Amino acid sequence: MNSFLVSNIADRQHKVIYKDLGEGAIFDLSPSQHGWNEFSSVEIGDSVYVINKNLNVVLHYKVTKVVDGIKLDESTEFADKIASPTGGDVRVVFGSPVNRVDMKYPTFVRKKGVRSTKLNPDTYKMLQGFNCAKF
Repeated sequence: MNSFLVSNIADRQHKVIYKDLGEGAIFDLSPSQHGWNEFSSVEIGDSVYVINKNLNVVLHYKVTKVVDGIKLDESTEFADKIASPTGGDVRVVFGSPVNRVDMKYPTFVRKKGVRSTKLNPDTYKMLQGFNCAKF
């Protein structure tokens, strides 16, 4: 199984946005966003770690469901409503918490050896546009 680090520093409310599709939405991404190549390979059973708005990795999630092809309502300011569960290009992963991590993300990145073109290799800090890295 693979592991993924994703950034939700904007505090996007995935659980609320995707509640009609099931419980436990963790993260969403579309092909036009950086990290799509990695994120598009997430499968059930993989591990996902989320960087939150406080720049911490709090929980380790195990992926329980993946939904592809969601169309978001682009008329809302942050495209934070589902327009249709089909006909789009958004992928959403759902999961259950496995254990607590409670670590600042640069420490997590260093300890886990996470690499991405959007992570500074010297400071382990995110560069603009970081969304997902597979490790």
